[in-house]
Amino acid sequence: MKIKHFGGIEYANNISEFSEILQKKYGDGVNEFWITNNTQENPCLVVLVNKEMANLTYFPDEESLGFQSVGCQTNQKNDYCIFYTNTPEEEIEIRRDSIISVDKAFEAAKKFFYKREMPDNIEWTEN
Repeated sequence: MKIKHFGGIEYANNISEFSEILQKKYGDGVNEFWITNNTQENPCLVVLVNKEMANLTYFPDEESLGFQSVGCQTNQKNDYCIFYTNTPEEEIEIRRDSIISVDKAFEAAKKFFYKREMPDNIEWTEN
C-alpha cells in the first residue's frame, strides 16, 4: 500500500507497517494521508487528521467526485473545523458534520488496507 503524507511517500507491506505510518503527525498533531494501491491511484482513501478528529474522503475511480465521511459533530459554535492539506501549515475548512474520531478513521483505513474498497464501518455521503 502506498501512503503519501506530510513526511513524504511510504509503502506498507503489512498492517503493522501501515498502522505505524498512520500514527505520524506533524506540527500541532496533524497529517494528511493519501492511501492507494502501490501501482494505481484509485481507489483512494484520504484521511485528514487534526489531533483526535478526522475526516475521510473515498475516491472509487478517477471520474468520481468522491464520498465524504458522515460524523456527528453538532451543537458547536462554528460549522467548520480547521484541517491541513499539502503541508502542516496550509489550512482548509471541513464541515463539522463530516468529522469522525481518529480511532474510527484509522479503523476504516485498516479495512481499506485489506479490501481496497469503501470502508463499511462508517456512513458516507456523495460529494
